[in-house]
Amino acid sequence: MKVFVFTYDRFDSISTSSMLEDEDIDHVVLCHTEQQREAFIAGGLVKPDRLVATGQPKGLANNRNEALDRMDDGEWAMFLVDDLKAVTELRNYDTARDPLPITATSQPTYRERFKHPVTMHHFLHRADGVIRQCERNGARLGGFCGVDNVLFRKGHWGYNILADGRAWVVRKSHLRFDANVQLIDDLCWTALNIAEFGCVVVDRWVLPDCKRYTAGAFGSIQERMPQKLAEAAYLVGQYPDLIAFKRKAGWPDGAHVVLRPNRYQPRRLT
Repeated sequence: MKVFVFTYDRFDSISTSSMLEDEDIDHVVLCHTEQQREAFIAGGLVKPDRLVATGQPKGLANNRNEALDRMDDGEWAMFLVDDLKAVTELRNYDTARDPLPITATSQPTYRERFKHPVTMHHFLHRADGVIRQCERNGARLGGFCGVDNVLFRKGHWGYNILADGRAWVVRKSHLRFDANVQLIDDLCWTALNIAEFGCVVVDRWVLPDCKRYTAGAFGSIQERMPQKLAEAAYLVGQYPDLIAFKRKAGWPDGAHVVLRPNRYQPRRLT
């Protein structure tokens, strides 16, 4: 399985490549320009032979499509953000009861059980399990948990919920990322996969943790807000049956969008 890491300008803070390198895991780091590539080499956190300057315009979706172009039809790959901190999973993952018997009393116990750290090799092993679950259900996109709240992690497998963009398994098909959506591309890609194939799979018992909305890439949430507003309106217009506005404390109206509950069925499997 190919492993792609997507980066922009975290020249002295990119962390995912080092986590993979420490375990001798082959991977490709995609940036945009030769100038960025040289800056990453100077930063010393990515080996030069890992770095590829794609020549694509700024925007995560553009380099996601570049990764797809580097895959064979039907091939699976792992897509990772550049600022991973750790990967944790449910302790006793393989023997745990599904759904987990989480109650108000047992929440603290399960909160600790979900903090079990795993290696990147082990994470790739779990990714293989997500791929198998995707293939059983006709899905071309699999993800992992995006929140550490145990109340949202009772059931092992989530279907047709958001596949958080920090870590995916993606099977190449005819689909391509929408270049109009660069900041919330994970919501867009999830909706597109549900609309086209009827299913997205999420492993709620594994959590890839990262530094969100920090300096680097597109910047802080305040810096991203005008673009988020534009992309949110675009997504609701494109997928009115799948994506809706939702109020979020501290954010302006129209900036936050979520996946609607859905029962989409596949239109075709190609």
